[in-house]
Amino acid sequence: DFGPRTNAELLVARGEVLAANPHDAVGFHIEASTLAQGSLREREQLLQSRLGLALEAELRLHPSGTLDPITLEALAVLSAPPSHLAALARSQVFAPLPPVLELAALATLRHVCLVRLGRYGSSLDEDEEAALALEQQQRRREEQEDQQEGQEE
Repeated sequence: DFGPRTNAELLVARGEVLAANPHDAVGFHIEASTLAQGSLREREQLLQSRLGLALEAELRLHPSGTLDPITLEALAVLSAPPSHLAALARSQVFAPLPPVLELAALATLRHVCLVRLGRYGSSLDEDEEAALALEQQQRRREEQEDQQEGQEE
């Protein structure tokens, strides 16, 4: 038994993947610097008291696109308009969210995905160009190291 592993880890370790792997998820976090600063302390307290999470705790998104209740609740706390934080604090943990909070949570998740995925190419051509640029950069670094070693001798 390899314990709880993502499909990527299982593929490398055992050469197989599981169709419904509960451990297969992408981790992400929301940086505190991107939140409304006036309510930062209140958001931090809500995350800790409701979910036992730190402000920049890792949240998880599963490949199926499903959000676990902790992730949805945390996103609601992190993205709620300041005027809604007190009501959220009074509500039951994991109770259905008011539509305005659920929409804010999902908009935040969408933004996180766009920002994170925006760092990667969206086509095979872009991936090949990026790989070629990395190879060229590595070659230049190696050439510079060789030149420095030659000068030191």
